[in-house]
Amino acid sequence: MHLRFYSNRPDRQKGSVAIEVAIIAIAGFIVAILGSVAMLSTSFIITGSGEETIEGGVTGSAAQLVLRTGVVAESGEVDVDGNDVILLSGVDELAVAKLKMVLEVSTDVSVDLTPPNTTDDTLVDPDASGLSPRAFITLSWNEFTTNGAEWSVLFLGDSDGDYHLEQGERAEITIWLHEYDGTNVLYDLGTDSSDGFVDTAIELLQQRDEFAIEINVGGSTPLTIQRTLPLELGTSDLLD
Repeated sequence: MHLRFYSNRPDRQKGSVAIEVAIIAIAGFIVAILGSVAMLSTSFIITGSGEETIEGGVTGSAAQLVLRTGVVAESGEVDVDGNDVILLSGVDELAVAKLKMVLEVSTDVSVDLTPPNTTDDTLVDPDASGLSPRAFITLSWNEFTTNGAEWSVLFLGDSDGDYHLEQGERAEITIWLHEYDGTNVLYDLGTDSSDGFVDTAIELLQQRDEFAIEINVGGSTPLTIQRTLPLELGTSDLLD
């Protein structure tokens, strides 16, 4: 059987093929767009330098953090018996109340240092920030360990006003081992394991103790710092 075509009648076979090709091309284009959107919205890539790509933005890890000073151990009088009066000849003790250090970043990738705590120098410090930190600090020595240390941050010198540490900025991290009672001018023990404070006299950080700090940002490899306290505690001891 022979097919006969007329010049004034459209070629239905050629039209069908053209439509199918167009449909396939459009479908491929849509799939490509959806794939690109999915990659942007769900991408979580850790590069060799520790950089993370999250939701199209780049955030640094603890690998970018550099300790620019020694660790400063500030001592204070701890109200062990909880009577709001310090008597060092009794059960109350002199111990490390805060640890401070200054950090910078080593690359042009910023590091999110949104803190769990802030300070206002009134009544009780630190205060809960109500923010959502990506950086967490583990603090430990022989008698004590917490994976959720209480800490605050103060940006020194030039800063753009956010909590992202960038090149040219310096951030002073303060780790609070005890809550400060500004009314009675002393430090209190923590309540229980629900907070990151030292809870008992046995756990106090005191002379000759060796301690370790781990700063972890977004689950990356932590920045680890280890120091040993001197034979006698001063008001503020710089531990190189």
